[in-house]
Amino acid sequence: MTYRKHFNLNVSDIDLIETSLRKELHVRSEKYQESAKQKNAKEMDSFKLSLSEITNLLGKIHDQKFWYQGDPAKPMVPKG
Repeated sequence: MTYRKHFNLNVSDIDLIETSLRKELHVRSEKYQESAKQKNAKEMDSFKLSLSEITNLLGKIHDQKFWYQGDPAKPMVPKG
């Protein structure tokens, strides 16, 4: 079995994915803090791992974006 390397997603799709990941990051962060208060090391490790995975995925999405500057009425010029 092989995996697709390219996906047909538009900007709105990516924005929805990114927003959902940020909400899930917030939820899991709160659960991690609750586990820390209860000193539940096993749960803390599990949440810490998932927080790291979500953060890394958000970083990958961020790094693949094209950033533009200037007047929106003029042709787009890539930044950086």
